[in-house]
Amino acid sequence: MRYWEACEAQVSAEDAIEECRIHEVAAAVREDDKALVDEAAGEVIAHADEEGEYYGADILGYLGY
Repeated sequence: MRYWEACEAQVSAEDAIEECRIHEVAAAVREDDKALVDEAAGEVIAHADEEGEYYGADILGYLGY
């Protein structure tokens, strides 16, 4: 997937967690609000949309792209 496609993609929690893992970031979904969080830092990586998916640009931004 090209960068701009990845930025505009909506991804599942499973895919988002895997992408973070590839970049050595341990991520998990917080139960109370379904936010994707960095387990080590406690920072929010991305908030879930109405369908429970995450915006690719939020994840790429957190990973430094």
